[in-house]
Parts: sequence; C-alpha cells; structure tokens
Amino acid sequence: MEFLPTVLLTLEEPLGKIVGKELSNHGVNVRTDTKIESLKETDKGLLVSGSNGYKNECGLVLVVVGAAPNTSLAKSAGIGTNEKGTIRTNLKMETNHPNIYAAGDCIETYHALLKQNIYLPLGTTAHKQGRIAGENMLGGNAKFQGSLGSQVIKIFDLVAGRTGLHDRDCQR
Repeated sequence: MEFLPTVLLTLEEPLGKIVGKELSNHGVNVRTDTKIESLKETDKGLLVSGSNGYKNECGLVLVVVGAAPNTSLAKSAGIGTNEKGTIRTNLKMETNHPNIYAAGDCIETYHALLKQNIYLPLGTTAHKQGRIAGENMLGGNAKFQGSLGSQVIKIFDLVAGRTGLHDRDCQR
C-alpha cells in the first residue's frame, strides 16, 4: 500500500508504475492512493483498513515510513547539525569538532548537480563517505566528490535505476 500515486517514489512516476506492475505480475497486491487507517489482529492474521473503504486480511505487514537521521548523540556532544537534524560535515567528512568524522544516513550529503548539501540516504553514498572518513582519520586527505543521487534496484526480474535530479527537484 502506498499513500501516493505510485510505488518507489525515488523514481519518476512512469517508472514507479512499471515497478508496481512488476510487483503485481509476481503476486504482490499493490494498492496506491490509499492511506492505511488501522491494523487489527484477527484469528487469521491482520486486518488492514484504509481510505476509500479498503479492507484486506493478510499474514504480514511491512511498514516503511522513510529514513530519518538519529543524531541525538551527536547533538548532545555539540556536533553541528542542520535544520533537518542531519550532521554537518565538509567534503573530508569532518564535523565541527576536531578528530570527529561522520558518514552515512545521519549526515547531509553534497549533491554534485545542486552544488549544495541535501539529505540523501543511499547505501552506496554512505559506503563511499565511510571510506573517506576512515582514510582521513588515519591521516589521509581524501575528499567526497559528491553524489548524483544514483540508485539501482532489482524487483523480481526487473531492474530500475535513476541518476540526477527528479522532476520535482528540478521544479523546486
């Protein structure tokens, strides 16, 4: 179930619809434009109720609500964060405190096209940032070159990918 018109919102809507069709072709019941209103345990499993009168019994519900950085430890240590709560770093992954580095889904990421830092929690980006932070902790001078927001995902027999800016990012 997805509240918005398509699954996998990091892709443009036409690609999200292709992903939704691939899921359906493999027996996944895909429902978009539907808000989950309640989950109730029944003798048979779980009853999911949603907007527009939607009701469905199932054995498993996986709730994915997005990523949010947990930076309370960093904040309590005086490490700088932005208005969204992500840790501020430079391209060497250094924070505002000497000898403290940060990388991954808790930091703001330099976007190479936008030429600014944004929140972009992607595993491949986190991996690169972690390598740079590790090298620099040992005396290196590596710099993160930025992200283009590239993403690749395999859904059953379909591979979907994107790079660059989403239409909504360009409009903004």
